[in-house]
Amino acid sequence: MRFDLHIHSSFSRDGTTTPRDAVNRCRRLGFDGLSIADHNAIQGSVEAQSIAAENGLIVLAAVEISAREGHVLAYGIRELVPKGLSVVDTIEKIHGLGGLAVAAHPVRFPSGVGLELAESCKFDAVEVINGGSSRTSNGRAMKLAARRGLPLTAGSDAHTTVEIGKAYVEVEGVSTEDQLLEAIRKGSTRAGGRSRSRYEGMVYSGETLVEWMKGSFKRL
Repeated sequence: MRFDLHIHSSFSRDGTTTPRDAVNRCRRLGFDGLSIADHNAIQGSVEAQSIAAENGLIVLAAVEISAREGHVLAYGIRELVPKGLSVVDTIEKIHGLGGLAVAAHPVRFPSGVGLELAESCKFDAVEVINGGSSRTSNGRAMKLAARRGLPLTAGSDAHTTVEIGKAYVEVEGVSTEDQLLEAIRKGSTRAGGRSRSRYEGMVYSGETLVEWMKGSFKRL
């Protein structure tokens, strides 16, 4: 079973895909489910869950939270954690809501939390293949997870429909959102897919520079 666990919808300021388009894309790809992990927004995830029910897909509720030092993925929560908190406080809030805190693309500049915090904070898992990150960045994330003995997640980090499915997790024997969440918690997932291409990296660098110059990148 395959799940793209990091998709942005139009409820993210930098996303263009509707929740319905994301669900339909995953269905066409033969995926078994997905996570809409919008920047500091839960509406897309909630909407996707109601749509996916019509298609027999599993949607794991998620948010990508802009902590002060970088982005943190929260799985299994249905209310927002305030952005701008420290990574430590963000993780604590996620755990208080019964969710899993995952280090999103931890060593990708400038939105990852960085190796030091990824090593020391109480993350439940590490995103080791992110479709928007370089092979080097993903490789360092994989080594980090291995050093800490943490479970693995993966996702495309898609901001457009065509990017969905570039990276994913594989897991067996789940049929509900809670079972998928527990599989991640127990480390039963495998990561698959690909990193960004050289051309995609050039595009990302240009977009990041523009956001940085506008002073808005960290506010995503």
